[in-house]
Amino acid sequence: MSQEWSSATNDDGQTFVFADQGKGPLVVLWHGFPDTPSGWAGIAQALASAGYRAVAPWLRGYHPDTITAERSYDPATLATETAALLDALGEETAVVVGHDWGASLTWGAAAVTPERVRAIVPIAIPHARHLPRDPGTLWKARHFVGMKLPWAAWDLRRNSFAYIDALYRRWAPNWDGPEREKAIADVKACYADSRSLEGALDYYRALSPNLPRELTKTPAVRALVVGGTVDLVPADAFEKSAALLGAGSEVLIVEGAGHWPHREGEEAFTEKLLGFLASLD
Repeated sequence: MSQEWSSATNDDGQTFVFADQGKGPLVVLWHGFPDTPSGWAGIAQALASAGYRAVAPWLRGYHPDTITAERSYDPATLATETAALLDALGEETAVVVGHDWGASLTWGAAAVTPERVRAIVPIAIPHARHLPRDPGTLWKARHFVGMKLPWAAWDLRRNSFAYIDALYRRWAPNWDGPEREKAIADVKACYADSRSLEGALDYYRALSPNLPRELTKTPAVRALVVGGTVDLVPADAFEKSAALLGAGSEVLIVEGAGHWPHREGEEAFTEKLLGFLASLD
């Protein structure tokens, strides 16, 4: 990967590796599965040009330098990840944007460390209260079971990571073009390192069906909740999530987008994000 990476370590010895662009109010951009922070490059550049500091970290475990053996991947610990990153960066607060697992970190940060969060932008994952549990949605999300199985790493590696191609086709059937192909290539390059592949799987291995109570409460923060119309969960789950949150919260539903609405409709997402951030200022 040609992107330039920086690193910082907090007082607890946890190291973060991230792309860092611009100066101004901090916007953290957490990626998800299967993805890497490289997918934020165009959005981060737009943020930097608009007067923000855009930091796109590797999820812990996805980069070998971030692996901390004694730090768990359970949801309660992940909820403190953003605060740990801010400590490493020497920043007090941030607008936290997150996709997929990054959205889970974003919701968690707002729930347990609201004093560190100016606003949140969760993408493709609604609030826990509105996560659908009907048989159809559970089938679409069957990877949550598959990633826990003892042979999950082997299954991902076989046939040159063909499973990654299958997930992108299934989760974002309308996304096509070079940006999609680069995202897939970056994921495969990441997972080619067995340490990173195991780190990605550890998020699923540590997940329990019953979230801690503190992570299910409604955060008292302002939000821009983002989803697509052909995602794993229905669009109204994102609309209902936005209605739960602080005054001035908004929703963006990208028509025809699947699980990567911020990439599939990047122009519309970036415009909406910049407008949302400007309204905070």
